[in-house]
Amino acid sequence: MSETGKKQNFLQGAALLASAIAIVKVIGAFYKLPLNMAIGAEGYGYFTTAYDIYSVLLLVSTAGLPVAVSRMISRASTLEQYTRLRKIFKIALMIFTILGTISSVLMIGGAKQLAQLMNQPDAWIAIACLGPCGITMGLISSIRGYFNGQSNMLPSSVSQVIEALVKLLLGLALAFFLVKRTGNVALAAGGAIIGVTIGSMLSLLYLYAKLRRSYRALPVTPEPAGSTKDTVKELLSIAIPITIGSAGLQLLTVIETGL
Repeated sequence: MSETGKKQNFLQGAALLASAIAIVKVIGAFYKLPLNMAIGAEGYGYFTTAYDIYSVLLLVSTAGLPVAVSRMISRASTLEQYTRLRKIFKIALMIFTILGTISSVLMIGGAKQLAQLMNQPDAWIAIACLGPCGITMGLISSIRGYFNGQSNMLPSSVSQVIEALVKLLLGLALAFFLVKRTGNVALAAGGAIIGVTIGSMLSLLYLYAKLRRSYRALPVTPEPAGSTKDTVKELLSIAIPITIGSAGLQLLTVIETGL
């Protein structure tokens, strides 16, 4: 159990997550001002329009479920019910994959319609470029829930910093390059979004590598895994109320932007 043993106590875990959030916030501050300079108010409007739509879809698919996964895995881990833990994670991964795929299909396939709905028809490029994040962030959320449930906050913290750094470096580079090369701020906004998308993909690769080691190290235990139906019901009973509460405010923000 070399990987599963890398746990932190509550204060250590909270400190890791707080440090990661602080680093991400600092990186975000260095990101927004140059991005505004590169693509201007119009291009930044396209960028934020894509993000507003993405945030609603992301909240619907990942707001409550990571909490539910983390809570259920934490209980199974505490009781050393690792067969049950595997079952929970596999079902959670399936749910996240389905919801993330739906989000990605909506954003890529319906990019122009969503842009029209938000009264920003030229934002469709940015929306489509952000579309793949639906599936990658769904998978990321499930793996973060797995590690957080085992009191190992390090993978989640590192993955957040990876996302932010790639967004800063690659996103800004593409935005400056495209606006200089084409003069098209809608295309440049899409370039900035590609940095976000690739950042999420690299974050997922890092988490997957950590997951493989940890998952292999889980002991085999004799308890029943539990039925798929009951596991899904328990996950959703925890996740749905949290999702409704979290998504409501973001949905109002999107409606306000559209109006």
